[in-house]
Amino acid sequence: MQSSILSTHFVSSFLSSYTKSAAQSMPPANQMPVPPQQQDPLAQLRDIHVPTEVNIWPLDWGWWVAIAVVLLALFCLYKAITAHLRHNKARKQALALLESISAQQSNWPVALNSILKRTAMSYYPTQQVAGLYGKQWQAFLTSALKNSDSKLESDLGLLVSNVYQATPNPSDFETCKGAVKNWLSKAKLPKNKGAKGGVNDGGLNDGSHHDKQAKEPHHA
Repeated sequence: MQSSILSTHFVSSFLSSYTKSAAQSMPPANQMPVPPQQQDPLAQLRDIHVPTEVNIWPLDWGWWVAIAVVLLALFCLYKAITAHLRHNKARKQALALLESISAQQSNWPVALNSILKRTAMSYYPTQQVAGLYGKQWQAFLTSALKNSDSKLESDLGLLVSNVYQATPNPSDFETCKGAVKNWLSKAKLPKNKGAKGGVNDGGLNDGSHHDKQAKEPHHA
């Protein structure tokens, strides 16, 4: 009887101990088990690296060649523009001076012819032009034209004939002035004044010497 009581007591103690152990190992009823944390797949990617800035200095030899070519081209362009402006300087001065001549001037044929003479002397050797007058002068003006122009040649002849008239015909003024303007625009003027000194303004703005020659009929 006593052994039966001891067996019952042992079983009860074992069950009580097991129940307590199980109760301690179980989570609370209101707390759900947390699943193991999943690893973020993006964390395995490497960061984006900005490429190192390229240093352009020192320049490669190809850049130096390109720079040299550009500078040479700019220099040639500058020389061409300045040469063109210098070549047309006397022509432009003559066209500006032409606008100051009017039919009210008693010596307008001489004034118009003087512009032609002084402009020609700016581009041609002085000894070739200064002594020309009359038909020789008219022939020179005609030969300087780029293309043959019968009307312009006739108008230049009218101007030359008026130079030697004591009283020029006022009705011829516009024709003669137009002839001078057309010759200045259409004449093929050389870029080098012979072999001496190059092109100059021929004294278009200085007065005296060339004006005296132009006012003398035998030098017109």
